[in-house]
Amino acid sequence: MKTDIRKIALDILSEQEAAGKYVNLALSSHKADRLKPEERAQLTALLYTTAERKLSYDYYISAISARESEKIDPHTKNILRLGICQILDMSSIPDFAAVNETVKLARSSGERSFVNGVLRRIAREKDSLPMPSEEKNYKRYLSVKYSFPLWIVKALDGLFGREETEKILKFYNEEKYTDLTVNTCKISVEDFVARLRGEGYEPEVLEGTPSVRLHRSVNPERLSGFSEGHFFVQDRASLISAIALGAKEGELIADTCACPGGKSFATAVLTKDLADIRSFDLHSAKLSLITGGAERLGLSSVKAEQRDALEPDPTLIGKADRVICDVPCSGLGVLGKKADLRYKAPEGVEALPELQLNILTESAKYLRSGGILTYSTCTLLPSENGEVIDKFLEANPEFEPIDFTAAGFASEGGRLTLVPSRHGCDGFFVARIRRK
Repeated sequence: MKTDIRKIALDILSEQEAAGKYVNLALSSHKADRLKPEERAQLTALLYTTAERKLSYDYYISAISARESEKIDPHTKNILRLGICQILDMSSIPDFAAVNETVKLARSSGERSFVNGVLRRIAREKDSLPMPSEEKNYKRYLSVKYSFPLWIVKALDGLFGREETEKILKFYNEEKYTDLTVNTCKISVEDFVARLRGEGYEPEVLEGTPSVRLHRSVNPERLSGFSEGHFFVQDRASLISAIALGAKEGELIADTCACPGGKSFATAVLTKDLADIRSFDLHSAKLSLITGGAERLGLSSVKAEQRDALEPDPTLIGKADRVICDVPCSGLGVLGKKADLRYKAPEGVEALPELQLNILTESAKYLRSGGILTYSTCTLLPSENGEVIDKFLEANPEFEPIDFTAAGFASEGGRLTLVPSRHGCDGFFVARIRRK
């Protein structure tokens, strides 16, 4: 790995933290285009792993240096994080190179001395690094071992217990895969799978669905068929929620929080592009994700429009056959794919259920008599899932839960929770309700 890759990574990390950006946005806005593909791949791996594992790295830094993490200069801390990442999680880089080349990023002799000392000790003791006591505080231990904030570990532990919580955290850190939904309006699943096998992949098909899994992280734009619109990236959990909707050809469907468009696209594919899908989103700047995606996929049934989910289109009230209500949530089900989402402050989570209930209440106004709505989130917290449905049904007796089956999964009381460690996909909640 070239020193300038480390320097670019340091610059991006510093920008990301200073501006509060996600790593992917900071990376895309940075001028790294001059790098060769293999160099950009190294940069991406270094950045994402560092962002994902920084809680663990910071614990090691504090324990070894006897300095509180908050009192270490942010620039120095980012240098150390990058060095530790190379030593612990990038086996292709020799320890001496990781230490020596990373030390060169330091700005002064004092900073160089500090970074050199910490990284050399990390390299020497990497098989016996200090950890919290598992016996005295297993939640703190799991937090450091898997690099998840303590509040997330506590939340999962309260829902699933210690053993299942550790399985979920391990899944998030270790299971790297790419799910693709095949655009069967253009190519059959069988032909798409054959093409992937011809390119050296070993795809796994989720039976009864157009979902194909590659057991590795891939850049979808480098797969053949991307520009032809033969597929789009979508975790199978999200596809399952689209299947649960049960949309039919010719129906009017409203997707009230549609960006980036995955559920609208899946619904279009499942209805052979013969439905009328209105894809709404609050943020007009994001609508290009829907329009551009639909254009690439050749899905003419998807029509994007800027609209606040809390202010339904009055011309569609009581007219929709189906409604997709995929609400903003804490995202605790997708922490394996969004490296830095796990470090969002927990304070904002408490306000989400009220917003989710309000969006659900307004979205349900679109439904005609007998119409079906699916409410979904990519989180595992009951306060954002079943409790929201309970409150809605209590306040709106003209609606009822309806059971469903999708891709071999069956709901109970019209509700389905997908747990990563059990179901091998994103954590997801889907509820299906009907206007009587």
